[in-house]
Amino acid sequence: MTSELKSTINRIVVFSALALSMTVSLFANNSNRTITRQEAANDLEVYFKIIDQQHGNPYQYISREAFQNFVNDQIEALPEAISLKQFEVILSELNNQLLCGHTVVKMESKLLKSTISQTQFFPLPIKIINDQLFVDFEKSIIPHGAQLLSINKVSTENLVAELSKITVTDGFSPTKPLREIESKFGYYFFLKYGAANRFDVQFKTAEGQIKDIQIEATAGNSMLANNYYRPINLSHERYNRFTHLDAIDSLQTLILTLNTFRANPDWFHEKVTSRYDEETKEFDFENLVIDLRINEGGDRRLLNILYQFLTGDKLNDPSKTYTRAQQIQMEEYVSSINGRLKSDEAFSHANDYLQKYFKTEKEDHFEAPVLNWYDEFEGGEAKNWNGAKFGGKIYVLISGKTFSAAADLARILGQMANVVLVGEETGGAHVGRAANMIVNYSLPHTQTSLQVPVIYEEFINVSDGNVGRGTFPDYLVQPNLDDLMAKKDAVLEYTLDLISQNSNYGSN
Repeated sequence: MTSELKSTINRIVVFSALALSMTVSLFANNSNRTITRQEAANDLEVYFKIIDQQHGNPYQYISREAFQNFVNDQIEALPEAISLKQFEVILSELNNQLLCGHTVVKMESKLLKSTISQTQFFPLPIKIINDQLFVDFEKSIIPHGAQLLSINKVSTENLVAELSKITVTDGFSPTKPLREIESKFGYYFFLKYGAANRFDVQFKTAEGQIKDIQIEATAGNSMLANNYYRPINLSHERYNRFTHLDAIDSLQTLILTLNTFRANPDWFHEKVTSRYDEETKEFDFENLVIDLRINEGGDRRLLNILYQFLTGDKLNDPSKTYTRAQQIQMEEYVSSINGRLKSDEAFSHANDYLQKYFKTEKEDHFEAPVLNWYDEFEGGEAKNWNGAKFGGKIYVLISGKTFSAAADLARILGQMANVVLVGEETGGAHVGRAANMIVNYSLPHTQTSLQVPVIYEEFINVSDGNVGRGTFPDYLVQPNLDDLMAKKDAVLEYTLDLISQNSNYGSN
């Protein structure tokens, strides 16, 4: 095993652990701990106050009155004692009402390691097709492609709908919850229905036979390794690396797989420009496929680099932005701001930023002037691209996991004449969403962490036809059972067929 591969695997394990920490439960190794009704009620009240005072636009899809009623109803229905697991399910379902993909309930970080080390998770990766669950794994005694009918006597008939209630998404995009459940199915089942050492499974084979079997649980880190980087059965190394380049020479096509934007801009710049000859000012390919299907975002500065590479111009994506407060609220519960641990410096920096840009006071918020925020991002200088722009055809592959900065890139590129979007609706909002400055809070009695986006951003250069939805593809390609059984990457194959039809190079 090469040192580079070892490094990549280590990064994937760390990143997968972080991905689980965004939503994992405090219940992990504390299943018998309960809190009183009053403690739970107090945490729910604090949760509402934080959302009400700090969130950039909490009532975009639900009225304040309706949301407060949801909270009050849950408080009224609390039992005299409640486990941390039950509390987190309640809080996740409340949080789901906001329809904000950047507002996330997450665990206390010190419990993460013990949580993912325990053997208590459903072990098999699944694929959701028409709201039904199918096994997407060959190394199992349950056949690849078998339909799951029940798990520990929990019918799968309405399981997708039930688990979707504890996920998050931007607006009404239906795809992000599906891909989120697929990527961490073992965790979501654990959260909703509890831990188990083994699972009684009823399934139906491809031939229609119904069988019952018992399978052993797996540890959380194994569950993540099997699930998180498996969009297409791990059929190519491009899906288990952060960034990957590979070429199909017969089609003069380069495939740029971007599984995250959590990367150093200089390193990223080197990757995306490595196929350019500075002397001839030419690229060694004529078609570019950009795969964003499992990219959940990260550093938005990287969009500027990629956009310059593709267009020759700096990215201009103006937006109307506002915040509901000119300073950080509910300070006593803050644990970090934009990843910086709670400190006077972190508060000062955040408050100075809000007061610098958000000066115009309206009825319930403070507005900034219309800005291209790509000119304003802080955190170091990203390299500029000084070569010739890529003038060929660009194909962008998208899915429900295409979120945040990756969804921004899909939206921006999708407006270009030489770009084709292939796949399914993105999980990130097309017209506007709350993001940018992120504050993390810790609720007082459960220590549940709450991630809250402070700034709402409404994009200018978009039509209003996608309000409440993600960015739609030009060619819709959805998963089906035939593709699953054949272990076929239908989206990529469809794209390569488009390239073949539109080129003089024939088929690969």
